[in-house]
Order: sequence, then structure tokens, then C-alpha cells
Amino acid sequence: MAGIEPGLFVISCPNTLNDSSWQKKKGKVGKMVKTGLGDELKKVEALLKKVDVVALDPSSIPSKSVEELKVRVDAAKKEYQASVVPLQKQLKAVRDKAEEAVKKLKKMPLGGDAAKAAAQIAKDADVYSVTCKSLDLEGAVKKVMADIQKKNELAAKHLKASLAKFAQGAKTYLGDPTKESWETNIKQQGRSVSNSVAQLQNYRVKFWTDFEKFKGFDAGTLGFEDSDFSDKGVKLVKAAIGQVKDIAAFKG
Repeated sequence: MAGIEPGLFVISCPNTLNDSSWQKKKGKVGKMVKTGLGDELKKVEALLKKVDVVALDPSSIPSKSVEELKVRVDAAKKEYQASVVPLQKQLKAVRDKAEEAVKKLKKMPLGGDAAKAAAQIAKDADVYSVTCKSLDLEGAVKKVMADIQKKNELAAKHLKASLAKFAQGAKTYLGDPTKESWETNIKQQGRSVSNSVAQLQNYRVKFWTDFEKFKGFDAGTLGFEDSDFSDKGVKLVKAAIGQVKDIAAFKG
């Protein structure tokens, strides 16, 4: 359904739908009439604070794959039910209470301004309740799908070159297994292969469980000390070479 972007949902709430605004606009005459509208507006404010906009918007966090996107879409639907549906119900309560307030305030001498403010709240609550039903989840999904497709195309385009660069870097490193050589010949080359394998679905399914163990070839994440590059580093690179050969031979 077309509508507002999930990430803009909370900030799109009209400024009239809070108790502070109502207290200022209803004036002295309005303060003389007990309407209960302020209490209902406070409930709206409380419910708005509970909305997790990140969870509500599947495009708020990049997804590498359709599988990751599905998880985020499911999370968005759960968040909608948990936080937006109760808010929509409360907005209808505000609308009804505001309409009651208008009738009471119109009966008061000089109550016109307060009645006008209450009428605006009723209108804004009604409009925003419709907004609750108009989150553009499909638009967010399309946006992410386009991004995934772009990433897939780039990963496929660069995979062959990344594998070749890693093979050359690994050969150089094994001839000089030092921290400096790792940084120059392994880290970025290995990360490039990791990124492509993780991105491309067929490669990810077949190879990622094992290739992920290389931790993106980040020495810090691997827990390498300076003395580890000549033993642990060599073993890891040799293991990676075997997997890289399998990846290169794979017809994904």
C-alpha cells in the first residue's frame, strides 16, 4: 500500500496531538471545563515513545540477501501490531474525546478558541489514525530489493578478480609471513572475497559457513598477536587457499 515511509512515521505526528500544546491553546476558559482530553493526549505521547522506528522500517538496516530482508519484514509486521495498532486505537479515542470537548466548550462564553483548538485535535487525530494504516512497507521492501540487486551485481562482477588477487597475495604472504605482509597482502584481499561470498546466495549457501571462520581476515578479530603471523597466520592462509580454489571452480 502506498503511504508514508515507516522511518518518518513518528516524526509525522502533528504537533497538536500532545498535552502541552492543548494546555497552551485551550486558554483560561478551556481550563475551566473538564474534558479529559489532556489525559488521552498523554497516552498518545506514551505510545509514540514505544514505537521502534528501526524495527518498523525494513530499509533502516542494510540487508545483504532476500533472507535477511524477510527477517526484517517479519520484524516490521510484529512491531506494527505491537506499537502502531494500539496507537491507532488511542487516536480514535482522542478524536472522540476532542469532539465531546468541542460540544462542551461551545456552550461556554468565550469558549470559541478552546473549541477551535479541540476541533483541530479531533481532525489531526483522525488524519494521523489513517496514517497508521498507510505505512509504505512495500516501498521500503522495493528500496532494499534494489539495493540487494545492486550488491549482487557488484559482487558477481568483482568475484573473479578478488579470488585472483587473494591467490597472489597469499603466495606473497607465505613467502614473508609477517604482520606487515598480512596487512598488505591478505587483509583487504581476503575481505573482498568474503564480501562477495557472503553476498551471492549460491556461494553463501555452499561456502559461507566455512569461509566466515576467517573473520574477514581481520587480525584483531582473529585475536592474532604479533608472533602469530608466522604460524597461525600461515595455517589460516593455507586453509583459505583451499577454499578459494573451490570457490573459483564453483559454477554458481
